[in-house]
Amino acid sequence: MKDIKELRKEIDAIDDKIIPLFESRMDVAKQVAEYKRAAGATVFQGGREKEVLDRAVDRLKDKGYSNEARDFMTAVMDLSKEVQLKTNPVEQVKRERRPFGNNAKVGFQGTEGSYSQQAAEEFFAAKDNMKAYPAFEGVFEAIDKGEIDYGVVPIENSSIGSVVEVYDLLGKYNCFIVGEKWIRINHCLVGVKGAKLSDVKTVYSKTEALEQAHEYLVKGGWNLIPYPNTALAAKMVAEKGDVSIAAVAGESAARIYGLDVLEKGINSYKENFTRFIVISKMLSDTDADKVSVSFTLNNESGALYNVLRFFTRYGINMVKIESRPLKNNPGSYYFVVDLEGNCNSKDMQQALYYVEKTTIAFKLLGEYVKSAPQEE
Repeated sequence: MKDIKELRKEIDAIDDKIIPLFESRMDVAKQVAEYKRAAGATVFQGGREKEVLDRAVDRLKDKGYSNEARDFMTAVMDLSKEVQLKTNPVEQVKRERRPFGNNAKVGFQGTEGSYSQQAAEEFFAAKDNMKAYPAFEGVFEAIDKGEIDYGVVPIENSSIGSVVEVYDLLGKYNCFIVGEKWIRINHCLVGVKGAKLSDVKTVYSKTEALEQAHEYLVKGGWNLIPYPNTALAAKMVAEKGDVSIAAVAGESAARIYGLDVLEKGINSYKENFTRFIVISKMLSDTDADKVSVSFTLNNESGALYNVLRFFTRYGINMVKIESRPLKNNPGSYYFVVDLEGNCNSKDMQQALYYVEKTTIAFKLLGEYVKSAPQEE
């Protein structure tokens, strides 16, 4: 048996042959790119890739290396595709931008006293020119029609996850994420003046709020009924004046609608935060350090990996990925990805350029300054 030093020398000698051949292959890949550009052909041609992989396996003496040979040649072809893409200069797409206005019209989902209103007021540091909309889509429609300049909607909660309806609306409407704000959610059980816990039989609130306070509510044994919004539920309880009904809402809603707080801090998890996004028709004129994009892929092995590797290659930190089903196309999905990094940096521009070139459909969802949950 050969010793390890001798084996390593053999590997070095093989590598000395591989690297010049690798360099030659990349040089030819550049020439292929120039030909394709002149001919108007695309960089990615699935039939050709299959042919190269099959040929690699056919040339093996030991077919036990078939999978490894396919992986090796796939990596080589991926690098060749990157070289081909690099022959075309990356040009930053020019999009219309505007600074945040002092007198902007802002819409939020819910009603007075809702967490969405709190997020809107804290983000814009103002309480004027605010308008409430009963549904998430109403906010998006108002942006689309020009009724408001900005909209504020929740997109994820630290306890129960994503607000999927908002993700779908981002794909449906032509708007951008231009900001985000994390709000600590401190749910309370609120009822009419003079009501006691023993009086309560039915509790109303938004589905997500009922989920976030699930452990407490289950112990109470109450009938739980979903309602469009926490603040709307509080308003309804106040209007009914019935001691047997209560709502899960914030202290501000209880104060606004003249309700008693029957129990504070009923969240299942103490660290309960919701991330709200600010949407607009145009991108904001800010030094953004967070980017959100969506894309659709071919339903084939390795498709997602082939896209995500561009973020790794250019040192872009991916902080969140969400998959959503494509409407009217069962079994197919699109992906939403949040990235950290300067939106104007060369690395970010390169990575997004290659992602767009390697996906079926690509959409920039937003560029904005990242926020973080604030500790008490």
